[in-house]
Amino acid sequence: MKPATILSVLALFLALAPTLTAAAGKPKRVKYVAPEGFSGHTWGDLRGSFDRLPAEPLGVGAAYILPHEKKSNFVCAISADGGCDFQKTLDSIYREYEGGGFYVLSEYTIPDQGFRMGNEKDGVVLHPVVYQFCANWRASIRKKAPPPNFDDINKFCGMRLEFKVETREDLAKLPMDHVTVYDRMVEQLVERFGQPAGYVRRGKVLIETKEGESESAFGRKFSIYRWCPAGGDGFHTDCKASVVLSIDPATGQGTVLYSAPTLWEFANARETNGHKGERLYKLLHARK
Repeated sequence: MKPATILSVLALFLALAPTLTAAAGKPKRVKYVAPEGFSGHTWGDLRGSFDRLPAEPLGVGAAYILPHEKKSNFVCAISADGGCDFQKTLDSIYREYEGGGFYVLSEYTIPDQGFRMGNEKDGVVLHPVVYQFCANWRASIRKKAPPPNFDDINKFCGMRLEFKVETREDLAKLPMDHVTVYDRMVEQLVERFGQPAGYVRRGKVLIETKEGESESAFGRKFSIYRWCPAGGDGFHTDCKASVVLSIDPATGQGTVLYSAPTLWEFANARETNGHKGERLYKLLHARK
């Protein structure tokens, strides 16, 4: 190649370098913003404001838990010998609590109602969609009757969105570069809510055989992803709502769960008092 030609190619490469770098760079980072609600309703809306839901729920669950200690502090009362006076310091302890008491979760669905997340080509059909309502009130565990103002405290607290994915049996018959429904759902959620912890972009590893064919080195992996889960002891999320994506590749069942803090508290109460290993708690905490 002539020197002049080399210089021309180099100049062209340098001119295209910013474009090439931008195209090969990482995808745009999206900051997590919690969903405000669903289908025109916001978290905390009363059950009575949902005029299209059937009168009878799909199911109802109840739980009880003692108030949850949020934080505590104390003041050291100086004694005559310069140390802390034990009794006065003990008397100064202040504890702040949250939640606790009775929780009731009720779920409703509108027959044949479905939604699409994303466009017609790359989107995912959600059906059924389940509306969740939480009621919470403080009372002695002996007083199990619901309060007279139950309708005023029964509030919108979550959405369970179901969708169908390819089973492992289905995937065995498909090429490894097939974009699954799960792949499309992950991309929709990442585009909307940003990357969850432990996020890995879809990809594959190929090995060239002696015959020149390519075969997969690894089977497909499916992860449970969570956006703004509960921190610390897991009592509830600190966001307006968290998002969880989970699938069962054996049955082809996928779930996206939007959950406000009260739904987390209900699941925590169930797990703590007599319903260990319940599906809702396991889903929220990404446990199998």
